[in-house]
Amino acid sequence: MELIQIFLIVSIEFSCMMLATGQPDPPKDVRVDITDNTAKISWVIPRNQGVIWSRIYLNNSKEGDLYLDSKRKYKHISFPHSSIDIADLKMCSEYYVRIQCISRKQFSEFIIQKFWMTNTTFTAAIDENVALTWRTSFSYDHIFYVMKPTRGILFGVHFGSLISNNKDQEKYKFDNMPQDVRSINITVMSVKQTDAGLYGSVDDYERNVIGCCVLVVTTKPMNPVLTIDHEHPFVNNNITFTCNSTVQRWPGYIPSNLSYQYFGNPRGDTDGNKLILNTLTKSDKGITISCHATDDLGKVSNMSESIILDPYYGPDIIVLKPEYEAVNVTEGTILGPIHCNASCNPKCIFNWKVSRTRHFALVHSNQYLTVVDIKKNQAGIYRCSVVHPYDITMTRRIDLVVNVQYSPKIIELWLSDKNETYEWSNATIYSFSEDVNLKIRLSIESNPDPQLVLSSSLMNFPPLRYTKRGIEFLSELPSLTCEDSGNYTIQAFNGIKYGDTRTVNLIIYCKPRNVIADFKRIKTKLNKTENIVMQVVSFPKPTVKWTRTAGFFWLVQKDRYDYRCRMYSSIHIKSKDDFGEYGIHVCNRFGCIEEIITITYEDDVPKVKNENPGIFVAGITTLVFGLISLIPGTFFVIRKCLKTMKNISVQSDEYTDVKRSNPAFSDHYSSLQPQSESRLLQEHSNDTYEEFGITPDVDVYQNI
Repeated sequence: MELIQIFLIVSIEFSCMMLATGQPDPPKDVRVDITDNTAKISWVIPRNQGVIWSRIYLNNSKEGDLYLDSKRKYKHISFPHSSIDIADLKMCSEYYVRIQCISRKQFSEFIIQKFWMTNTTFTAAIDENVALTWRTSFSYDHIFYVMKPTRGILFGVHFGSLISNNKDQEKYKFDNMPQDVRSINITVMSVKQTDAGLYGSVDDYERNVIGCCVLVVTTKPMNPVLTIDHEHPFVNNNITFTCNSTVQRWPGYIPSNLSYQYFGNPRGDTDGNKLILNTLTKSDKGITISCHATDDLGKVSNMSESIILDPYYGPDIIVLKPEYEAVNVTEGTILGPIHCNASCNPKCIFNWKVSRTRHFALVHSNQYLTVVDIKKNQAGIYRCSVVHPYDITMTRRIDLVVNVQYSPKIIELWLSDKNETYEWSNATIYSFSEDVNLKIRLSIESNPDPQLVLSSSLMNFPPLRYTKRGIEFLSELPSLTCEDSGNYTIQAFNGIKYGDTRTVNLIIYCKPRNVIADFKRIKTKLNKTENIVMQVVSFPKPTVKWTRTAGFFWLVQKDRYDYRCRMYSSIHIKSKDDFGEYGIHVCNRFGCIEEIITITYEDDVPKVKNENPGIFVAGITTLVFGLISLIPGTFFVIRKCLKTMKNISVQSDEYTDVKRSNPAFSDHYSSLQPQSESRLLQEHSNDTYEEFGITPDVDVYQNI
């Protein structure tokens, strides 16, 4: 607070110094109040002009300037004083007072005011008649004259006899034969401005005035001007009314001593010409204030123009209709209309602003907020700001949170078998091993948060649980096996419109398992060939090898689904040494399994009583024709094997060759690999079985 005061003082002094660089204005409104032989002279110093002194001179019209100080004919009155009392002045003498203002090295022009020293004053309004009277100390032995302000002689007294010189008998009336010539009585008819001034008794040489009076010609107070210190007063303000009037008087130095009266105020305090009303209220609206002025003669002015109080106020409490604090609105629909209301006098300025980051930007300059076809980027805090038009510090605000809801939009999708590694995004085919835990990460724009559902044509899953980081949704897929390979749909929906979906083809690798054979124990005889047919679940397609010489290759063909294969081969029994167990190694790059086929001599098994010879004969017949049909197939296989022996030997170890030649297998087998060239897993096969179930596109693996 002290700093502010120092700043204000310095600012004011600096302003005064700036104004003081030019010549200050002279004083004004000089007044003279005479009591006995003392004149109290006062004046008004101009404001904010750097005045530090007032210099005053007093001149007697017959004697010249008077010494007001012991050595000087002027006196300095330091600012802010602006009055002086000068005693021992000669009665009925004419004086001139001269006053100027002095700033730093600059002097104003003089203001000059004439006055007469007398305690006898008469006042009359224009066009009134006034009687003037005073007494002179001249004796009957003297010659003296009664003078009017224009220096004209009204009459003379010569040794006690009155000699009239009145040329205007209609203007001045007096007794031509007074009983006492030293008692002067004159009536001035229909007073005019020019009648004002000093009336006195002078000696024969007009050097001394003995006995006088001053006629003051006056008007009644002029129409007052009523002002208010606040152009636009607000509720709770203290306001001050000022009533100002003037009286024209001649001579002008005579004060009028106006008093003022206010009307229409049920409360308030008056101080001179001011009326102070403390703490305006709304109930003061409509109060009519007026005033009039009364001079020291009791003359009353006309009534001033009225001021009707209309206190400004507001904005009061802001209310939104509907009374929202937050509102949800669907993208593409209409927000509003929302009405912002506040009590103000006069009507306040309403602005709707929106903040989407840290700053508020103007949206509408009215009370109503309406947003047609709202977009998701128009969500944010909408603020109704209410400002009083005549005082911008009078402001209030209310905020509305607008949440724009919209359908999910999947921007990006990642799949991985690692916690935080997402190597590919937005691919449509993914491959992985069935023993890994597959993670999914989706980048989704959605409000509210979506529900994520994984589904396929054959399987349904409960909604995925996820964790959210911004617009990223992280989840873990259910455990899947290679039999579950196929197209999967990931759907994101939140109840608005249709949501969004992504379809991915999941290719799931697994090592061979679930081997199914027609017979694992076969009874046969010497010089016979037994056909071996087996099914296995494996992806990729396995290689198959005998652990002992069987005389035939293994033929492997994919079934309808990529993960299921059929394996074909034969065992030829040439001697008794060929009976026993035959091991079968089924391998792919993810692992191996071993199956056993047992070949026993048919005579070692007790004969089974044929209870149905017809069926037996039919079976034998079928077997014979089957064996006959195998002969050309066997030759076909041998012929093809001879032609492709070199290639088959290279391809017999699928895992080794694939790993060496394919960069996709440079990592561990559990790594997720995109299969950009894989065909759809559920595509139907057009394979046919010709010559022992072999088609031209069947991969043939050599038995080593």
